[in-house]
Amino acid sequence: MNTVETSAESISGTATTIGTTATEDSRTEVLRDGTRVLVRPIHAQDVELERRFIEALSPSSRRYRFLDTMRSPSEALLRQLTRINPSTDAAYVAVVVEGAQEREIGVARFSAQADGGDCEFAVTVGDAWQNKGLGTLLMHRLIELARARGIQAMHSTDAADNDLMRHFAGHLHLHHVRDPDDATQVVYSVELGVHEADGADLPMLR
Repeated sequence: MNTVETSAESISGTATTIGTTATEDSRTEVLRDGTRVLVRPIHAQDVELERRFIEALSPSSRRYRFLDTMRSPSEALLRQLTRINPSTDAAYVAVVVEGAQEREIGVARFSAQADGGDCEFAVTVGDAWQNKGLGTLLMHRLIELARARGIQAMHSTDAADNDLMRHFAGHLHLHHVRDPDDATQVVYSVELGVHEADGADLPMLR
């Protein structure tokens, strides 16, 4: 079972970066429909933000995210999702500002092995925000950071019937194999060790 959430978005294009703040690796991005989105690291104070995001997902998106059916996350799970070990893990949330409050519309994270050679990744986008380029944008951020940390490969284990993840992985040219230990799951992966000048190893990074 995936130790982090699985993807729930299919997309066919990329978003455009329109600016970068000078603090904590936060960036303002613009989606294909023109919506401005802030992508920033998740904080321990984001428990309620994350809770509302998970509860707003459709039942199928929650199942694909956690390989489990749940209506509301436990306090223990919320602590796990918002308290990040900076030596091995990373997580970004995509938020839009509504009045004086932020609303989470997507999240991406990875958790690296102890040797730092491989990490498990996950990208989840709120149902109403799918097909706008947000999933690709968040995946770009994860790959950018993973490469900066010297991580050589990324993988995600997802339900075999998750058609949205299958299309997402196909768009990003991820490798995929049936999980040898569980026929109901598929393992998607990408190698980061090769840095081709033209980005041929990762078309999504062009």
